[in-house]
Amino acid sequence: MKRRKMSLLVSGFVSCLLVLTFLPLAVAADGAKYPVRTVEVVNQFGPGGGTDLFVRAIAMPFAKITKQSLVPISVTGGGGVPAATDFFDRPADGHSMMAIGPEEVINHAMKRIDAKRFIPLARIQYDQGMFYVRAKSPYKTINDVISAAKKSPGKLSIAVTGAAGFDDVLVGLWNLKSKAELKSVPFEAAAEATAAVLGGHVDLLYEEYGPMRALIESGKLRPLVIFTENRLPTVKNVPTAKELGVDVTLGRWRGFAFKEGTKPEQVEAMSKILEKAAVDPVYKAVEEQNMLQFRSKYLGPAEFKPFFEKEMAVYAEVMKNLGYTK
Repeated sequence: MKRRKMSLLVSGFVSCLLVLTFLPLAVAADGAKYPVRTVEVVNQFGPGGGTDLFVRAIAMPFAKITKQSLVPISVTGGGGVPAATDFFDRPADGHSMMAIGPEEVINHAMKRIDAKRFIPLARIQYDQGMFYVRAKSPYKTINDVISAAKKSPGKLSIAVTGAAGFDDVLVGLWNLKSKAELKSVPFEAAAEATAAVLGGHVDLLYEEYGPMRALIESGKLRPLVIFTENRLPTVKNVPTAKELGVDVTLGRWRGFAFKEGTKPEQVEAMSKILEKAAVDPVYKAVEEQNMLQFRSKYLGPAEFKPFFEKEMAVYAEVMKNLGYTK
């Protein structure tokens, strides 16, 4: 009888272990439940923008996994410096993250912030952008644009979002590599930039593929060139810049970072949570809807850190070549 009771106790213990193993609640390496409350994600963009939507898309599976909320906190203006300041003023307690991308790398290159204070946690998205013209534009192909720009450098204008931000850097790099100079016209929001091109006030537009997909399919915008290593299957007729001999493949990526000083066990636990969230069917559906599935590959801390450091080196050189830094 005693043996039977002992067997039942052992069996029950093993069953409990199995249940705990597959519970969705996250547990840090020190054994404590984590996170214990809402996790806030600071970012420099306004509500409804790509980064805000990215955080909200990850927030859905995040809540299912952790039983806690993931909330975007927009701190706009100042080229992203106020957002970084807000983030670095927060405690390194594992319940505040920052949504980071090339903008933070650019600000580091321009010595506006110290990006080395970030702990790169997870890179989830890696986007691709294109140059577009409106349907009635006289420029039918990218070669038409190159020819016109070489004849009259700086005459053709291109709408971008933000001054001295990622879009502006990509156009500057295009100018350097192609010798076909375009004049950047910065707008506060992508919607304003798009409206300016559709209205014929600006010649070209630079923007990511996903937000422009509906305008492409409706025939209102015509994509001319894409900045990827290979053509995309959904826009097979759009050549890559590399095909033209212009080696520009920069893309906007999005990920999360903790502040320096965050406990290693929280870094490990959060990276596992985000990895699960990034492959959840709910998030994957959002990813595909926004045409982000082509280059997006999850990078955890071990891979994201060297990627982030390489980006800092690349952008430092690009910003110097463009004359933004010395």
